[in-house]
Amino acid sequence: MAIIKLKLRSNSQEGFLVILRAKNLEEETEGFLPPLLPELESSFNQWQLAYRQIEAVRSCIAPAPGIRLTPKKATSYSHAEHTVAVKDYLNQWLNSGDGKWRPIRDRLIAIAQELHQSNEEIHIIIDAKDMDLRRLPWQEWNLFEEHYPQAEVALSAPKNLNRQKNQLVSQSTHIRILVAVGRTDGINTKDDLKVIQELEKKGVEVVCLMQPSRRELCDALWDEKGYHIFVFTGHSGSQEDGQIGWIELNDIDSLSIEDFKNALKQAIHKGLQLAIFNSCDGLGLASQLAQLHLPQVIVMREPVPDVVAVDFLKYFFQEFTCNNSLFTSVQKARKRLEHFKSDYPGAIWLPTICIEPNVEPLNWQGLHTNPIKELPVEKPENSIAQPKKNIKPWLLTGLTSLVGLIVTSGIYFAWNSISSSPPAGTFRYGGSTSWAPIRDLAEKKIQEKWPQFKLSYYSHPTLPPGSGTGIKMLLDGQISFAESSRYIRDYESLRATALGIKLKQVPIGIDAIAIAVHSSLNISGLSVEQFKGIYTGQITNWQQVGGPNLPITPYSRPDDSGTTEFVKDNILGTHNFGANVKLVSTTTEALKQIGKNLNQGGIYYASAAEVIHQCSVKTLPISLGGGKLIAVDQPGNTPGVKCPWQNNQLNIDALKNNKYPITRYLFVIIKQNNQDDEKAGDFFANYLLSAEGQDLIEQAGFIRRY
Repeated sequence: MAIIKLKLRSNSQEGFLVILRAKNLEEETEGFLPPLLPELESSFNQWQLAYRQIEAVRSCIAPAPGIRLTPKKATSYSHAEHTVAVKDYLNQWLNSGDGKWRPIRDRLIAIAQELHQSNEEIHIIIDAKDMDLRRLPWQEWNLFEEHYPQAEVALSAPKNLNRQKNQLVSQSTHIRILVAVGRTDGINTKDDLKVIQELEKKGVEVVCLMQPSRRELCDALWDEKGYHIFVFTGHSGSQEDGQIGWIELNDIDSLSIEDFKNALKQAIHKGLQLAIFNSCDGLGLASQLAQLHLPQVIVMREPVPDVVAVDFLKYFFQEFTCNNSLFTSVQKARKRLEHFKSDYPGAIWLPTICIEPNVEPLNWQGLHTNPIKELPVEKPENSIAQPKKNIKPWLLTGLTSLVGLIVTSGIYFAWNSISSSPPAGTFRYGGSTSWAPIRDLAEKKIQEKWPQFKLSYYSHPTLPPGSGTGIKMLLDGQISFAESSRYIRDYESLRATALGIKLKQVPIGIDAIAIAVHSSLNISGLSVEQFKGIYTGQITNWQQVGGPNLPITPYSRPDDSGTTEFVKDNILGTHNFGANVKLVSTTTEALKQIGKNLNQGGIYYASAAEVIHQCSVKTLPISLGGGKLIAVDQPGNTPGVKCPWQNNQLNIDALKNNKYPITRYLFVIIKQNNQDDEKAGDFFANYLLSAEGQDLIEQAGFIRRY
């Protein structure tokens, strides 16, 4: 199986930064796609309007927000010309001769040629936040049609935090499908149900709810046996921005995913792996389900005529029960809707897979024999931005393929040994304060071995120290290389490109984020969700999380800190700090404030190496998604003199087994210019990746890369 991902991020009026990644090919390519053609946007809007105005459709649109269309007599007024226009302008845009876009297009063709001989099944995933991009029929790009004719195009679900690692297999010995038939006025849902009930002949257990109440639906989702597939048929819809969707259970209840999320979470935990919304305009539903980590969802992009919905369901299960992959099954079922072209132009575009990042696509046999499979991560998934909403996406999972080879922006960067001749001279570097324990050890060792290679730590005269400041100084030419506790951000990559600079980032170790409180605070630990609630201002007293009746005072460093950016990106997500968060310039200042007075109820987060030996504060164990509390540190060989935990060490077993929930990479950021600055950065990274360097990483209180 080969997976090709296209990540698109908007760059204001200049278009889209695009990153192409091909699993197993150990590389990525960057390019810039021009802005959407006005003609493409216009033709798509005209198709959408015309599609919804087809006489056989328009006369039976449900008056409520959700739409499921029952076709009447089709007319010759089919607006097929609009689908042709959309396809033509889509190809005009994607086949642009722009020199910054051509590397992506050319590399896609080259990858197709490389994979042609392997006979692997190919999956294409579009990772785009912009709803205008997500709605486009990407499968109509002639490059995909010509070079990837058997590949289905899916949308990547938004990344999210609290990824559960312990999803269970459903306890049932049979594949179980829960079908909810919602409000059906004007809809023939009997045919949908008939298609699914036919699966009982294959030994499937089908549980059907006819226009259930909210309680009946929730009770069914809490079933101890669990389900493998959930199917909803009936009225549904999404807001125009594609973020919120709803289903209409009956004549009274219209529910968003938020309204029954706990029941869905329970079903997912017990083995639910696929949801099919054979209803209307489901991109909003898919967006909400991604927040709950449902691995794979099939939705309809637009209002779907009843006969189209029924035929798709029938064709899909015909393929899927023959043990074809989810991607292949959807592609074949979608293409078999071709006979609706004249009556419902564009109907073939409607069925859409939304898949969670790094999840292996399903097949029928794997539904009840294996829990959700995650693909091994062969390299940091996001070479441009810190991954969103996923606290520990890479920790020690598939890291073996990283050993000796890191690829960034199509550049192969290998470490086989430390160069014996580093560049001579003095080289300034700076950035992340989390690096301080490593910096002190590494600089001393390097000076002893290579005195001609002098390193000088540089602090910006006005900006606070941190990863962002370090990368800014690197781009401004003030330092030779930077130390960072986060990935390069989109805006930094874009600025580098505008300056004619190419950056690369080299992960050298893994850092655990510790939560610090006063040493006498009586609390057993926090969940990640509670930690988020504290920093967003929703939880303001320790009593709310099982502690004493004390107000909480959260401390944080400013946004220039890579640690702060990490927490905002990966834990807070779209939420901001609460008004009660107090900003401090350094970790030393924060720990001093927390440790001097229990009644302040202070809390702070920082690199574990900076916290675990402090006696005025202690670290809190953390749990993820209701799981077991995991401590970041453990007692050392000898008890401390000043406090019992003074000699504590990292809880290496928990970190290596991926149990502790908040970890991140540490990077050396290097400017690729074939000058001494690049050589200095390469040498520094090479040293830290050597056996001696990795020993220093561990000695400094971090986790070895390998």
